[in-house]
Amino acid sequence: MNELNIEILCANSSQAKGRVERANRTLQDRLVKDLRLAGISDMEAGNGFLEGFKARFNGKFSKAPAKADNLHRALNVEPDKLAEVLCWRENR
Repeated sequence: MNELNIEILCANSSQAKGRVERANRTLQDRLVKDLRLAGISDMEAGNGFLEGFKARFNGKFSKAPAKADNLHRALNVEPDKLAEVLCWRENR
């Protein structure tokens, strides 16, 4: 994260943690039930089902951002070095 100049911001408030947990619980509950109701029991059919499910879910629960501006920063690493930066490392 340091090499890419990214700061980790943890959700230390119960409100933020609650929103994440509610979304996960909603997805776990609804997706399983919708798959069962559609009679889907294999990975390929499930992956095909997800496109429509995501569209319906986002249509119901998504909110427009307060600011539509793109606030992404420019990459501070050469693109050909990303494979070197984004790799699994272990100290020995």
